[in-house]
Amino acid sequence: MFRKFFLLIVISLWGVLVLPLPKQAGATTPLTLAVIANLRNLVQLIPQNKPKRQAYTSDAMSPGDGLSTGRSALADLRFNDGSLARIGEQAVFRFLPKTRNFRLSHGTVLLLIPPGRGQTRINTPNAGAAIRGSGLFVHYDEQADTTIVGALTNSGIQVSNKDASQKRELQAGQLIVIVKGKFKSLYDLI
Repeated sequence: MFRKFFLLIVISLWGVLVLPLPKQAGATTPLTLAVIANLRNLVQLIPQNKPKRQAYTSDAMSPGDGLSTGRSALADLRFNDGSLARIGEQAVFRFLPKTRNFRLSHGTVLLLIPPGRGQTRINTPNAGAAIRGSGLFVHYDEQADTTIVGALTNSGIQVSNKDASQKRELQAGQLIVIVKGKFKSLYDLI
């Protein structure tokens, strides 16, 4: 038994020393691809300059493409830099070209961005949130023209209203409400 354990340790150490470590992503790793990792119920892919169609697990999305989700639907996206997005029900989410930016026209998205990938921004019609190596959720209600941004981590999540006349940095457990382009309330949830 000792021999097997010793052999396992030696092989593990050899693998750590000999195998090359993956390169760290640069300070501004571009978002060039997203793959649909999981779907539930009706999700439509909105390819840039093409008609929308039913989305399927493993579909690839390029910058400019978007997703829309139906009632009780969701979609999980994994980006080329390791970032994750979960798009909730009745949402319209777009992956913008030549940027690290997203557009949420309606609904809710949860974003998890690994550290060191560069600033990522998510915009709604009345607000925006810039993040670096963070976790947050954003909800936009079109009828009430209301955006809610919640910080899951302490890593400098910057929220601004549409014209950037109001700005606020959120800490983990904080939630801010923006109504018709104006900051209305800040809540400490934990």
